[in-house]
Amino acid sequence: MRKRILLFALLLTLTVFSSSQASAAGVKFARAYRDSSYDMYVNRMNIIQNQGVISFWVKSVYSEQGKVLVRKELPKRHSKAPIQYGMDFFVFDTKKGKYNVKLASVYANEKEIFRQGSKKWLPVKEGTIAAVLINKVNEFIAEKNN
Repeated sequence: MRKRILLFALLLTLTVFSSSQASAAGVKFARAYRDSSYDMYVNRMNIIQNQGVISFWVKSVYSEQGKVLVRKELPKRHSKAPIQYGMDFFVFDTKKGKYNVKLASVYANEKEIFRQGSKKWLPVKEGTIAAVLINKVNEFIAEKNN
């Protein structure tokens, strides 16, 4: 009877450790930035590199303060929507040091309620959120390559 209990405890311990390592390695969204308005998470699984251009999705989870700021930017018909999060598709040109937010979406009740895109390329300046994001993405890429 003692051997069975000991064997069960050993198997349970091994199961817990192996599942925690697997889940840590398979984290899809990892936090890249945080302030009082929102937390930004980069989708580590879909980072694309192609000839000096890096593209990836960012999920922004808004605080109450952040939701107020987002509502101010939305069309009036969406001002009362129960905003949950935003999804942005960032593209960085590492050769030119510029970035573009190709697509920015806001979600409420698990449905996209607003979408806009941009063709404007902006410089990556130190101390900006864009700089923080690209640095974090470069860390994720380095981890993946090691």
